[in-house]
Amino acid sequence: MTSALEVLARDGIAGITHRAIGTAADVPLGSITYHFATLDDIVYQAFETHVDNLASRFEARLASCHDADDIIECIAAAITDDLAAHPNELAVTYELYGDAVRKPETRRLTQRWIERAEDALTEHFDRATARLIDVVVEGLMVRMSIAQQPISKKEVRHLLTMAADGAQTGKHRTPPTKE
Repeated sequence: MTSALEVLARDGIAGITHRAIGTAADVPLGSITYHFATLDDIVYQAFETHVDNLASRFEARLASCHDADDIIECIAAAITDDLAAHPNELAVTYELYGDAVRKPETRRLTQRWIERAEDALTEHFDRATARLIDVVVEGLMVRMSIAQQPISKKEVRHLLTMAADGAQTGKHRTPPTKE
């Protein structure tokens, strides 16, 4: 699946061919067509691998957090150090989202990912706050991958804190100054 993910990141779903994956994997074309009946099978299995990798990493990161102050730092690190640090993973994620708009099976896979993220967050927050924070994480990922100016870890922490505090108490704070 590594090679299929590489092709997805580089060329998108439109660029997925048995030949492109075989070339990336350095295996004969016949090996790819033998193991996968259709390109849709390859794409779905690649997405499954991608979702499991990202969700498992996020769950592990959050499981290592123990106190209220630590959880915001852990989520910020998950965004800036784990997710945003891997542009190919972001590209595959966009392909996943686009495919989920069109295909119910991909939509179900994406929903499982959302549920895993929210479940990991509910170890530290109530369900509504977990959902809000997950939406903030998703939005930050989109913004960080396409913005002309990067978002600092300090700003990420601030936005997460606002979401966590605002959801819990209805308070809003003044944003930090740029670093």
